[in-house]
Amino acid sequence: MASQLPDGSKIKLIATDLDGTLLNDEGQVSEKTKEVVGKILKKYPHLHFVIATGRTRQATIYVREALNIINKPNTESITSNGCVIHDSNNKIIYKNTLPSEYILKFHDLMIANPKALYGYTYGDGFVVFDEIFAKKLREIIKENVTVMEEEEHINKVKSGEMADINKVSYMGFFAGQETMKKLEKLKEEYNLEKAQYDSIIVEYMPHGTNKGTGLAQLIKNLNISKDEVIAFGDGGNDIEFLQNAGWPIAMENARDVLKPFAKYIAKSNSEDGVADILERIFLKDEITN
Repeated sequence: MASQLPDGSKIKLIATDLDGTLLNDEGQVSEKTKEVVGKILKKYPHLHFVIATGRTRQATIYVREALNIINKPNTESITSNGCVIHDSNNKIIYKNTLPSEYILKFHDLMIANPKALYGYTYGDGFVVFDEIFAKKLREIIKENVTVMEEEEHINKVKSGEMADINKVSYMGFFAGQETMKKLEKLKEEYNLEKAQYDSIIVEYMPHGTNKGTGLAQLIKNLNISKDEVIAFGDGGNDIEFLQNAGWPIAMENARDVLKPFAKYIAKSNSEDGVADILERIFLKDEITN
């Protein structure tokens, strides 16, 4: 663990996860966080402030609105666990998609289990096949969700009309152990990346794609070095993300598996941990005066 925080004048990019990190336990941006981020971006107009999340960009709009960074320069987004990168004007500057052959096999496994809850991410949209599931996604994480018939969707995949799928998601609890084993075998066959949340929600992404590779791609595009980057995270899917930052910071509430990859441990998300660290780095003169 580092004993000191970095010099704010040497940092060019702040990257932060959302759920369990920047957001509080209610999934909202606290007043403290709004205030601190606002002051920092006003004081350092060339500093990049990047949201990195498993959500789509559409599901981050309310966060961007709360932080007053809609269309603000230097506020890029890494979404869908690194599958998509947007610039500040919502233009896609990088994306990666799953092989159509894999999607067809995934579909066959899912329809063989009527209880399975699953979905597909397309850029800024999410397709599911259950209205109740869709309603929960809209309410909890503000996703732009479309409900379709399974056969209609897979026919559009086959025709190429809906072939650009960034990731697949399923509720493992409902899929059944045998289905999960088969999905894991498919993962190995296509050498895919995996993200898991609370032992229930599991997502598969294209090979070599995660929030860490997304961060690496973005800073390469911006000609920013790893040592000029601070990254905040809390989950197991943030390991590569922290590894690609010179200043990796884990939350106090982070998974134990993540903390060894951090140089510093912040207060919990419910205690404005991200805002606290950023304030101490970039606004320390205001704190001491």
